[in-house]
Amino acid sequence: MDKGWRNQLYLVGDFVLTFFWILLFILSLAGIIDINQFPYRQIDTCILLFFFISYMVRLFRASNKKAYFINNIFDLLAIIPLNFLSGVFLLKANRLFRIVNLLAKLGHNKNSILYRNGFIYALYASGCIIFVGSGFYSLAENIGYKDSIWFSLVTMTTVGYGDIVPKTDLGRFIAAITMLFGIGFIGMLTSTITNYFKDRNTNKKKKASEIEELHTKVSELTQAVEHLTRNLEDKEK
Repeated sequence: MDKGWRNQLYLVGDFVLTFFWILLFILSLAGIIDINQFPYRQIDTCILLFFFISYMVRLFRASNKKAYFINNIFDLLAIIPLNFLSGVFLLKANRLFRIVNLLAKLGHNKNSILYRNGFIYALYASGCIIFVGSGFYSLAENIGYKDSIWFSLVTMTTVGYGDIVPKTDLGRFIAAITMLFGIGFIGMLTSTITNYFKDRNTNKKKKASEIEELHTKVSELTQAVEHLTRNLEDKEK
């Protein structure tokens, strides 16, 4: 099998397993399943083991191990075994780092929308603010993690339903940071989408201009060849 196809197949499999892994986390968070009970704990452990083996194999095969370590730092954070801290369920959210790294892989093309205006880094920061900040907000306000996630999303998107409001100084501080990042993220998202489609239209016009110029040159070259052919024929006569 071609190397390119193997990489694509690996990426698809990686995405499917990551999606299923996150789904287990969400279902457990919603109280639909208990991830610490059979068979979910065994499935969760097997997927984590697969990711660990995959990371180590790719690290061993990498020609530049330092660059590999830096480029896959979120994969490393995602495979840290925290099952022994099952009492602190928030710490199981380390698998969310895998989503961040997977998004980077899916947007590996530097011309993709994720890399416009440094949007990928804003996405990283926003994800950390939502999922990590929600944990601190949950502890500060003594509310559930699900409610904290909801509060962070509502605050970051500047919707502000007001159904959950901070009552402590630490909670207000976290909310203020979330608001500021939310305003910046939405502004960057809007400008990124605008620039992306603007650049696409510009590139299309540029390509059309280049094609038209190429047609003109081909036409001129054809005429020159025909003129040269006629001159040779006249000389032969």
